[in-house]
Amino acid sequence: MRICVAQTRIKAAALEDNFKEIASAVQSATAEQADLIVFPEMALPGYFIGDAWERPSFLNACEELTHRVASLSSRTAIVFGSVGIDRAARNEDGRIRKYNAAFVAHDGRLLQNEALNLPFWPKTLLPNYREFDDSRHFYDLRKLAIEFGVALSSLVKPLSLKLSHEQSVRIGLGICEDAWADDYSVHPYEILSKDEHKPDLMINISCSPFTLGKQDKRRTLFSRLVSKSGCPVVYVNAVGSQNVGKTIFSFDGDSGIYSHTGFSPVGDSFLARTKTFDVPLQKASKQKAPTRIMLASAADRAAEICRALESGLNFLKEEWSLNRVVIGVSGGIDSALSAVLHTRVFGAENVFCVNMPSSYNSPLTIAAAKRLSAELGCCYTSVGIEESVRLTLSQLDAARTSGFPIPESLPSLVAENIQARDRGARLLAGIASALGAVFPCNANKSEMTIGYSTLYGDHAGYLAPLADLWKGDVYALARHYNKNVFGREVIPEETLSVVPSAELSSEQDVTQGKGDPLCYPYHDALFRLWVEEWNRFDFQSTLDAWDQGTLAHFIGPEAHSHLQQLFKTRADFCRDLKKWWSAYTTMGAFKRVQSPPVLALTRRAFGFDHREAIGIKG
Repeated sequence: MRICVAQTRIKAAALEDNFKEIASAVQSATAEQADLIVFPEMALPGYFIGDAWERPSFLNACEELTHRVASLSSRTAIVFGSVGIDRAARNEDGRIRKYNAAFVAHDGRLLQNEALNLPFWPKTLLPNYREFDDSRHFYDLRKLAIEFGVALSSLVKPLSLKLSHEQSVRIGLGICEDAWADDYSVHPYEILSKDEHKPDLMINISCSPFTLGKQDKRRTLFSRLVSKSGCPVVYVNAVGSQNVGKTIFSFDGDSGIYSHTGFSPVGDSFLARTKTFDVPLQKASKQKAPTRIMLASAADRAAEICRALESGLNFLKEEWSLNRVVIGVSGGIDSALSAVLHTRVFGAENVFCVNMPSSYNSPLTIAAAKRLSAELGCCYTSVGIEESVRLTLSQLDAARTSGFPIPESLPSLVAENIQARDRGARLLAGIASALGAVFPCNANKSEMTIGYSTLYGDHAGYLAPLADLWKGDVYALARHYNKNVFGREVIPEETLSVVPSAELSSEQDVTQGKGDPLCYPYHDALFRLWVEEWNRFDFQSTLDAWDQGTLAHFIGPEAHSHLQQLFKTRADFCRDLKKWWSAYTTMGAFKRVQSPPVLALTRRAFGFDHREAIGIKG
C-alpha cells in the first residue's frame, strides 16, 4: 500500500491557510500515485485555539472546509483531523456537541462511521493535564458509550477502506492520546488489536507539542504498538507553533512509519514534509519491542534545545509578522544567548543590541557586550542610564518634600529596580517603538521561579524565549553555540566565566566575585522539584527529604555536592528553603501572572502549563 505521510504545518484557526496546505499535499500524493494520504490531528482548524470553538460561525466554516477536503479524495483516500459536529446532540455545556475527530474521505466523499452513524471517528481519550483542556470543548467516545449503554469495544472498531485496485484494508484509527493510554482504564489500540478485528494497518494522527526527551518516549511507545498489533503503524504529527495564551508550544512532527523493521521518518523535525512510503501490509512477526528509553547526553540535549528554540521562534516571527528585535545586552549569559538566538532567526541586520551601563557595570561586562554584538554582526550602541536614574531619584526627593512618606535613605532594592525599569520600560521600549521592533524578556526559568526580576523592567518583553531553560541549560546552550554551531568564540569567554550578576549595586560587583544570591547548580535542581516533577514537591516534602536523607536521590549528585557545601546544619538548610519557597509562591507567582508568553520546552513550562494561584504557600 502506498501511503503518503503529510507532516504539515498547522496554524491556529487559520482555516484557509491550513486547507491550502492540505490541498497541496494531496496533489503531490496523487502525483506519486499514493493510495492514502494521512494528515495530523486537527489539521484543518488547529488545536490550541482557545474559545474559538464556541463560535458558531467558526464551526460552520470548519464543516464547509471539511467537505472541500473530502472533494479532493477522488484519486487518493485522505485521513485528516478536524472538529466533528453533531447538531442533533449537546455538549455538557449546552452548546452543540463537538468531537476531536478523524475524518476519512474516499471517492470525493466522507466515509460513514457505521457504529455511530456519523461521518467521523471521535477521539476516545481526552487529555486534561498540562496544557490540555479538551473536555472543555469536546465530547469523547467513552461518554458516548455510557450514553448509548453499550461497551466501548462496540464503538472502537477498525474501518474498512476499499482501494482503487479492489483491495480492502482494515485500519485501526486513533487520535493522539488514544495511544498514550497507560494511565487510563481503557486502551483503544489494545481494543483495536484484538484478534477478532485483525487490522492490516494502525494509524495515529496527532497534534502533539514538543517536549524535551519526548521523541525517545514516542518511539518506544509506537514500537511497542507494532509489537502488540503485529501490523505497521502510521504516525503523523503536526509542525508549527500554537499557544494557549501565556504558554507557546512548538510541534516537532517526528512523523513516519513504524514496522517490525524499525522506524522510517518522514524527514527532519520541526519542518513541514510529505513522504510516500510503500508499506507491506502482511502481518509482522510479533517480537519484543524496546522498553528502555535512551536518555540523551548533555550534548544531545543542547542540540535538541537549540533546534526547538530556533524553530519555535521562527514560527512566531512568521505568524506574528515580526521584523526587528532590540536586545538589551549586559555582557551576561542570558542576554548573550538571547542575542544569539534572535540573530539566528531574524538575521543580524534586524537585531539591534543596546548596552545600558550604570556606575555599577564593570568594564569587563561592557566590553563583553560590545564584543558579542561585533561577533554577531549586529548594530550596537551604548546608552548610559546614570543621568536618568539621578533624575528619577531627585523626583522621589521632590515627592518626599510634598508630604509622601518616602525615606531619605532609600532601601537598595528601590534604586536597583529604578535602574532595571529605566532600561526596560524607558530605553528598550522607546528604541523598539521607534524602530518598529519588539524587545524580549531575557529571564531564565530559575529567575522566573522565584521572581528574581523587576516588573516592567527586565521582566518586560514581547516573549520570554529562555524562560523554560534553567540557568545550567543556558550555559550549556551558550557553549553549544560556540563549539558546534559557530565553531568559534561568539559568546565571549568572559561572559561564560564571570559570576552571574544583575550589576545593580556595589553588592553585585563582579570584579569582586559578587553576584546573584543563588547557587545555580543546587537551586536549579531544587526549583525543578517544585515546578517540573510530576508529583510536585512543596516546602514540607522537600524538608522531609532532607530529614530522611533522600534529597540527594531527587536532586542528583552534582547538586547534592553543592548542597553539602552550602548548608552545615538543618537550620541553615531550612532558612534557605523558606526564603525561596516563599519567593516562589508569593512574589514569583505575582510576577509570573504578568510575565510575557513563555516558549515551552520542558514537561511543565510557566503559564497555562503551570496553573497556580498567587500566594498559596502550602
